[in-house]
Amino acid sequence: MSGWLRRWDGSILNRNNVFVLSSEICGGQELKYLIVALMWSMFGIIHSFLISFRFSNWANRIMGRYFSFYRLLYNLFSLTVFVIILSFTRNLDSKLAIQFSFPWRIIQSLFLLASSVVLIWAFLSYDSLEFIGVRQIIDHSKKNDVTHPKTITKKGLFGIVRHPMYLATIFFMWSLDSTRVDVLTHIVLTLYILVGIILEERKLVKQFGSEYIEYQKVVPALIPFPKKKI
Repeated sequence: MSGWLRRWDGSILNRNNVFVLSSEICGGQELKYLIVALMWSMFGIIHSFLISFRFSNWANRIMGRYFSFYRLLYNLFSLTVFVIILSFTRNLDSKLAIQFSFPWRIIQSLFLLASSVVLIWAFLSYDSLEFIGVRQIIDHSKKNDVTHPKTITKKGLFGIVRHPMYLATIFFMWSLDSTRVDVLTHIVLTLYILVGIILEERKLVKQFGSEYIEYQKVVPALIPFPKKKI
């Protein structure tokens, strides 16, 4: 049956219809990738908006003394949405687009290990209870002032780069075996991190003023390279 193809439902498909069928399939793939990109983009936008000065100040006025619960609620909400989107997107594709083989798998393992260590080290450099949002609730229960004076962490990893957790996250993502959907996810999240750094830096300059500007001058944001000590 030259010039004809049999479709999966048993019907006959000629050469003129092959292009139409291929377009339908490609269109479905493009829609899938568009949905993934939109979901992660919306996550980034909402995540940044909820932690912005404008929304935080509004929430503080609305919640009053219960604003001490805000940080924990914010983290729980962000984590829940992140897990839901991640679970959804990981089920959309199973064919690996990036797969490390020997000897590159050794380098992959080293990058995964190093980025995990940096993530944990950077997290422990903060007041972990305050970072999560538990410290604020403890202070609230003790009727303490939940507005603690903030300081800029400049020692350890933070004396090398200003955002070690972001750097480690980027390395960790791109060191994983990945499907095409995963690659798109990593692209969107990497862009979100880069934009998020800009927004966070503006917020930190407003918060710390000239002290943070001086910190910016001597310590790079993301890519470590030698600079004078602070």
